[in-house]
Amino acid sequence: MVLGEVENTMTFPVTNVKIWVGFYGDGSSKNPLETSTGTTLLTVVQPHAKSPFMIKSKTPDPEITQVSANILGFNSGSPKQQLLEVIPSALSISDVASLDGTITNKGQQSSVDTQVHLISYDAFSPPRVVGIQTVLINELKPNTTYDFGFEGEVDPRAVSFKVIAESDNYQSKLTPVTDVSVDIMTRLITINDIQVLDESGEHLSKIRVGTPVDITSTLSIQDVSGGGQQYVYYAQVKQFGERGTVEFLGIAEGTFDSAQQTPHVTWVPENEGGFFIETFVWDQNGVALASQSSTVSVILVTP
Repeated sequence: MVLGEVENTMTFPVTNVKIWVGFYGDGSSKNPLETSTGTTLLTVVQPHAKSPFMIKSKTPDPEITQVSANILGFNSGSPKQQLLEVIPSALSISDVASLDGTITNKGQQSSVDTQVHLISYDAFSPPRVVGIQTVLINELKPNTTYDFGFEGEVDPRAVSFKVIAESDNYQSKLTPVTDVSVDIMTRLITINDIQVLDESGEHLSKIRVGTPVDITSTLSIQDVSGGGQQYVYYAQVKQFGERGTVEFLGIAEGTFDSAQQTPHVTWVPENEGGFFIETFVWDQNGVALASQSSTVSVILVTP
């Protein structure tokens, strides 16, 4: 299953967005094992707005290791008035996730075949779509408020959530879920002491383009009595600025055989400027074992 987003960079709405996905093997062949086509979650994508998409393989194949996605085409469309107002309440996550909310039709016509979508995003930048849930409300009468609710599993990588609604004639704005409560055990691992080190292990605050450096953190586990907790350590370097472009993503895998671990990844800077580092620790299945780390600033200089 491929999840993602399509961004409309035009100054007018678009519709009938067709997306092609190719499923590939280990790279030895240029021909896909399978192809599939789909469309965006929203029928109409407003100007300078985004819509998620989800496209599934029809015949799941364990040989699939890579995917490629392309837009086949789209049409200009008529705008849908954003006369649906969605107000989510608190999202509660335990064994399952539940979210209640209200949707109001502020238009003068009935809102027909209204779909409310709960979209889940991970912690990376830009955030990636990791889940979509949908509930259907057949008809919303004009100037009337209705209740809706979601209940089900959410991807363990999800850290933020948004809700949007669309009917045959109206849309809502994309609304963040700001109240999220997690009823699970305290995070198993804590991340501390993020450092950038040279080859001799000296701490650096300025580094040169093209010079390899190690990004390290101290990971502490609360309970090692069971032993053998495997983890995946991610170090993400992003540029300062409005978009925060990702410059580098490094991955190190390990196993806790003591109360502390100090994983590291090697980064060779390719551009000068200001950057900051975020680190994450997940298990092999993408379940977060630690809260996101604090950040450390790095200044790059030319040789």
